[in-house]
Amino acid sequence: MNYKVAYYMDIGMRDNQEDCLFVDGNIIQQDIFKKTDIKKTGGATTLFAVCDGMGGHSKGEWASRFVCEKLKNHMIHGSLSQEVIYNIFSEIQADIEKKAVGDSGTTVAFVALNSNKAMIFNAGDSRVYKITREGILYMSHDHSYVQTMIDEGYLSEDDAFHHPFRNVIEFGLGEAFKAEWSNNGTRGFMKEDVLNADEYYLLCSDGLNDILQDDEIYRLLSPNPFDKFSEFIEYFKERMKDNLSFIVIGNK
Repeated sequence: MNYKVAYYMDIGMRDNQEDCLFVDGNIIQQDIFKKTDIKKTGGATTLFAVCDGMGGHSKGEWASRFVCEKLKNHMIHGSLSQEVIYNIFSEIQADIEKKAVGDSGTTVAFVALNSNKAMIFNAGDSRVYKITREGILYMSHDHSYVQTMIDEGYLSEDDAFHHPFRNVIEFGLGEAFKAEWSNNGTRGFMKEDVLNADEYYLLCSDGLNDILQDDEIYRLLSPNPFDKFSEFIEYFKERMKDNLSFIVIGNK
């Protein structure tokens, strides 16, 4: 199975880069814009992740990179399952707790692909979208204060986009979320999916969806994100303030 991939990272108006990308074994934590093809044979699963070290916590850049480095140790062979993915991130959480680096934390948006079968995982507010000819689908589920309010019927999606507390995170990976992992049995959000021809995954940190609503993202990237990648970047570049990172994956 061959995948077409493009990824982008920008420090924005921040002093340091707290995002980190994992692209098929490669770890990226510097400003970059790259397109590539990934050719996979032998049934191995291909892993992708966007991690966003959390502002307000110490060593956010360390936490995001730590998760990506640990993903290098997890080659998945055979069938994908929710239990396999949960065990990977549970093990990473246990490893990060052993380091006990301040009150560090990171979000993660993750996709594992084996042929056209996918397993999606997220913790925090980094997101996974799916772009199809019919529209844009929100495949992940934020762990945030405003998302909880949406889930409980107190807030609309439109109101959430402008809410002053939209960046308050309730779950992720790292020492900051030790209690949530050990006491509440939180497993993150997981979803199984199939990536068909002419469909694309977009994994992004909140630096992107904080400045663009879902319908804007779809309008700018459809029908083929790889054809519109450069103009997409130019569109949002003047608006960006935070670190901003994303990966686009297509079934070639």
